[in-house]
Amino acid sequence: MEKTTENTPIVSSGEDVGNGRLLTFDEIRTAFALIGRNDVRETILTLSRYNEHIRTGYRPLTGSWTQSLESMFDWHNETVNIHSHSIGAIIFSIILPLHFYITLYQTVPEAQPIDGVVFLIYFAGVAACFACSALFHTVGNHSQHIHGIYNRVDCCGIVLLMWGASLASIHFAFVCNSHLRSLHWFLSSASASGCITFILGPMFIKPAYRTARALTYLSLGLFAIVFIVHGIYLYGFMMQRKRLALEWMGLMALFNFLGCTAYAFRFPEAKAPGKFDLVGHSHQIMHVAVLIAGLMHYHGLSQAFMETRSANDRPNLAF
Repeated sequence: MEKTTENTPIVSSGEDVGNGRLLTFDEIRTAFALIGRNDVRETILTLSRYNEHIRTGYRPLTGSWTQSLESMFDWHNETVNIHSHSIGAIIFSIILPLHFYITLYQTVPEAQPIDGVVFLIYFAGVAACFACSALFHTVGNHSQHIHGIYNRVDCCGIVLLMWGASLASIHFAFVCNSHLRSLHWFLSSASASGCITFILGPMFIKPAYRTARALTYLSLGLFAIVFIVHGIYLYGFMMQRKRLALEWMGLMALFNFLGCTAYAFRFPEAKAPGKFDLVGHSHQIMHVAVLIAGLMHYHGLSQAFMETRSANDRPNLAF
């Protein structure tokens, strides 16, 4: 019998890879069981990334970059994940930067270069996150090894999004105190660097470090709460409500929470396995929720920019 390894393409019923044949969850599990004879640990780690409530629509492992990239134009259970964030990457790398520059930055004489810099950092962080996510969901069916590498890339993208969003908000929270602004920028950047270092380390994918993985993201998120509370303590709620556009920040947090909750509880597919295989499952809901949250945060940053730099003749912020 031919030796089966983690790079062996997984096919169904002896069909050729790349012919459009999608797999069921049971076929994926059976194929990984064969691979597991050689590397049980790697098999368990890879299989654990699949959702048993999504019964069909899985692409086979191709072992081919070309076939994996071409599959982004096919219809399967990753299609919505791929294109929701590839579209998001385009929005945040091209459309919103142009919108900010034309309708906001150029219309406010009091605008400072640092304002443009923090917006660009925010756009770059969100666009990088969405691009990494779309790439991971596109090439994740290349092989188990490549799946693991790009899973890390995807996680690093999440950190970049959180870091860029924090830096932009910190700028407006402490717009009149450069020392405190620099302090919170440093704390956020140090936390983000620590997260990425841990993600790229060999221990990141080990099941024993599941709690540590959660704590790395939690620590980065806590710094956002710290600078908000610190700003309110120093300047009062009403002042920071304007500087941070707290209503929009709250909506951003709400959409992120709803998306993460759906993902954590695998809703709605856990309630109706097989009914949301291609459209409507929890990972797709999370993708769309995060995209909406990013747009909400941009609108909030735009409001904060106008509150801190201009009191009159505000342009239309619609997008």
